[in-house]
Amino acid sequence: MAPLIEGDEVIGFLALGPKPFDNPYFSDDADLLATLANQSSVAIRNAQTHQRVVQLNEELQTILSTIESGVVAVGAKARITLFNRTAERLIGMATISAKGQRVEDLPPALARCLGGTLADGEPRSQVEFSLPDSAGQLVPLVCSTSALVTPSGQLVGAVAAVNDISHLKELEHEKRRTERLASIEAIAAGLVHEIRNPLVAVKTFSQLLPTKYHDPEFRETFSRTAGREIRRIDDLLTRFRTLVAASSQSLESVDITDPIRHTVDFLRPQFDERQIRIRQVWDGVPRSILGNPAQLEQLFLNLCLNAMEAMGAGGELTLRVADLTEGGGTTLLVEVSDTGTGIPEDKLAKIFDPFFTTKPTGQGTGLGLTVTKKIIELHGGTLDIRNRKEGGVEAVVVFKL
Repeated sequence: MAPLIEGDEVIGFLALGPKPFDNPYFSDDADLLATLANQSSVAIRNAQTHQRVVQLNEELQTILSTIESGVVAVGAKARITLFNRTAERLIGMATISAKGQRVEDLPPALARCLGGTLADGEPRSQVEFSLPDSAGQLVPLVCSTSALVTPSGQLVGAVAAVNDISHLKELEHEKRRTERLASIEAIAAGLVHEIRNPLVAVKTFSQLLPTKYHDPEFRETFSRTAGREIRRIDDLLTRFRTLVAASSQSLESVDITDPIRHTVDFLRPQFDERQIRIRQVWDGVPRSILGNPAQLEQLFLNLCLNAMEAMGAGGELTLRVADLTEGGGTTLLVEVSDTGTGIPEDKLAKIFDPFFTTKPTGQGTGLGLTVTKKIIELHGGTLDIRNRKEGGVEAVVVFKL
């Protein structure tokens, strides 16, 4: 009897019966038996490994055929080596014909992601694109890729996971619709409130007019009050019209520093009167975005006015432009910061709500930042307003290029 040993493990035994005629076993027989046992253990282990590989491959194929993600893998020679059923449905290529095809034969967005990862070994995450389905309707998809590397670190391929995000897009659309409805309700309620207040004053005076018409002091007060309240309503409606009409303006290539300079020149007398220092930080190189010059001037006018009104005499207003594309990014950043008193933390979350204002009653409509945020969103950007650690407020506008 000889043990079958693989590594340090006994996986079986090789047993021989007696020789005919009770002939003895010699040392050559023992050596042959040991050789047979060694070869048998290797053969058994190889058979077990092959069976396990076959089983794992079957399990992998079962998983790939049932998961909701499309999986596409390419080898080192940029040829498709794996293409599951979901990928077939999402991408519109038959699995049988896809295998062995070049990565360039895939839809361009997916080909760029896989080809990029195959070239540099870096993953691509949450890349969105759309492809037509069998009915010709565009289906929104998202793709993420990873490199396939050996234990030694050698790049041998890349794999992409593709998912249908139609349901997510529907939820986002419904969320935006709900937010718009809530915003319309808030604006409507705010308009009613803001218009009713000056109308109450005008109505009160008009009711007293028949009995106090001959009182000169009353007529003077009535004239002053009515004029002020009518101007207040007119200013409110003007800002509201700006908010509604912003989306209908045409866009063109605009150097972002132009509307900033125009705003500073326009407000220069008020800055000088308040002894506010202006610090402009950019390198003079044109930084162009696709925008509407009038809207952008309105945007920076609103931010600068808020900053000016928040500062006392002798404050400092800083305007900074930073092109983050120079470091490999995709954004243009504009910062407007002041040295004022800041915004109370409990009110920061409400500053973009229509008709919310931190100014004294009658000194603000509460639509300035609402209009500002709307303009920035129409230019594909974002606005973040936060308190500075050293005091004052910093408004950060980020434009996608």
